[in-house]
Amino acid sequence: MKTISPFRFHHHIHANASKSDAQRCLILAAFNDSPTEIFGMDGSADILSMQRCLEEMGAEFIGTNPIQVKPVGKQVKKTLALNVEESGFALRTLAFLSLVCSNDVRINGSGTLLNREQGQLITILEQLGLTVDSNQGKIPLHIKGNPFIADLTIDGSAGSQAISGLCLLAPHLPNRLSIRVNDLKSKPYLAMTIQRMHAMGISIEELGENAFSIAGNQSYHPTTCHIEGDWSGAANHIVGAAISGIVNLSGLRIDSLQADRQILEVIKEFGATVEQSESELIVRESLVKRPIHTNIEDCPDLFPILVVLACAADGTSIIQGIQRLQNKESDRLLVMCELLTTFGVSYEIQSNEIHIHGTGKVLGGMVNTHRDHRIAMAASIAATISTQDIILSDESCISKSYPKFFQDLPC
Repeated sequence: MKTISPFRFHHHIHANASKSDAQRCLILAAFNDSPTEIFGMDGSADILSMQRCLEEMGAEFIGTNPIQVKPVGKQVKKTLALNVEESGFALRTLAFLSLVCSNDVRINGSGTLLNREQGQLITILEQLGLTVDSNQGKIPLHIKGNPFIADLTIDGSAGSQAISGLCLLAPHLPNRLSIRVNDLKSKPYLAMTIQRMHAMGISIEELGENAFSIAGNQSYHPTTCHIEGDWSGAANHIVGAAISGIVNLSGLRIDSLQADRQILEVIKEFGATVEQSESELIVRESLVKRPIHTNIEDCPDLFPILVVLACAADGTSIIQGIQRLQNKESDRLLVMCELLTTFGVSYEIQSNEIHIHGTGKVLGGMVNTHRDHRIAMAASIAATISTQDIILSDESCISKSYPKFFQDLPC
């Protein structure tokens, strides 16, 4: 347990590394034609899980910052077993990339990932012509065969991670792969994948909105990767300052494709003052604290901290696009509703949106994090408007994405 006493922001913080960007760079480096240097990675659990799996596939990692990545060899393994631990992105990308190394792959995980539905991933693998055995739609997965279908139409309503995995596999296939995605959610994260692939020299032809054609047998061009700062982790500090104080943040790309960069538009609507330059982002507390109205279909990871922002508003905020929150590290809609009840803040759920009646304060108290890193971080930020201490049932879960979060928290 960890106790967070009421505090105000007045702090300079360097943004933690984006695990989304780091995991993409690790994959691309591991399948490059020659060694690649990566700068700016941290030791978050999901990044380490990705590294361990890529090592199992044959990659080597030397040093820390920069880390040199020696690519996976050409030798095909008879069988391959991977443990992605709690990393959903590692699962949904390496389920595809592992096929470069073996046509008989078993993938397992641990913790909250064991309970998460993987229907979209399984369906896409089967569309490729593979045989997939699962635990009633959950891991472990046993994937067998060689991809042979070259033209796919995919349902993207469950998110873009598996589609990123498919795109990352495509240059390694013998033939061209055409992909069309219907109802794509979290589109900015697929754009991040494509951007990094382009930087490594991969040619991707756009066939229209959410449709791509990727030639097989492509070669990667070695490059040096610098990992972006993480807008998802920074969003907690940005909201903390918007509701109580000031923060100076460095290490964030103002032109980033990360979906959670949307937080800036939301806090401007809330009334916060935002100053941006190439090297620094300054956020100052809002004097008016207006209710917010936003849609999180493309950025569901913002939901927990947006709930805290809504609590700080004077009036009713509306957050739309909440249908994808059940299949995260926790059922984030249910957990944040529990949190609102603990905080003494009223709310209603109407179809695909939640209405939160903010009063500018929360009561504090005991918070069950359900071992979800984003719940723990958002609840900690709520101490800036709490009338009493906030006690986290478990704080170690923040290591999944932001191991230094409590060191950076100005309390």
